[in-house]
Amino acid sequence: MKIGLCLSGGGAKGAYQAGVIKALYDRGLDFSAISGTSIGAINGYYIFTGNVEKLEDMWTNIEIDPANDIKIIDNTVDNSYVIEGLKTLEVSKEAEIDFYVNYIEIKNKNLNEKVMNIKDVDKSKALESIKYSSLLPCNPKATLPLGQQFMKDVSEGLYDGFNLDGGLVNNTLIQPLVEQDLDKIIIIDTHTEYELPAEISDKFGKDNIFIIKPKKPFEKNATLRFEKEFCKKIYNEGYEIGKNFSMHI
Repeated sequence: MKIGLCLSGGGAKGAYQAGVIKALYDRGLDFSAISGTSIGAINGYYIFTGNVEKLEDMWTNIEIDPANDIKIIDNTVDNSYVIEGLKTLEVSKEAEIDFYVNYIEIKNKNLNEKVMNIKDVDKSKALESIKYSSLLPCNPKATLPLGQQFMKDVSEGLYDGFNLDGGLVNNTLIQPLVEQDLDKIIIIDTHTEYELPAEISDKFGKDNIFIIKPKKPFEKNATLRFEKEFCKKIYNEGYEIGKNFSMHI
């Protein structure tokens, strides 16, 4: 049975996602292909390199102080801290599975989604792609909600030449998995309102795709709530959901 895993974006809500991942692994599930966006790309790299135990440790012992450790650099939320952590991971098994991440390339005020298969590139290029995929825009002078402000800034050329968070255009990167020779796909989404696009359902078969969602919506400020206690709490909630997840295989 070939199973694909799709990991959405969601910032600190990735702790919940990581809990689900660990529960699925503890139950013996393995994956033949992965896709990830933003924090999903970061979580996916732990799977890709065979470091799920370290994924648990990262989220349950996280020591980021949102007030002091989250910095805005060049109108983006600096993610170098987490990328440096990924650099320390050793490949504990052969990284032979396909692992897709996406990011936005901005040129001449136009947005283009780029999808990279991490399996096909060296570690430096892989981490660069994950950095882009999880690099969130943040204009300190913003007067509009994130999405509206981002599009306004793009139209004014603020982000020309940047590569930014793939979740801004496609937060659930399932299409590359649909193209694979897979029997089932599991989506771990950080939003309760996610619905499978009809074209994906029609092509792959809705009975072959399983969506694991939080039991209730996260509060509005959860995306940047990287406090240890909060992340540990929602990690454990995700673990319970993953432990009780039922899939007919």
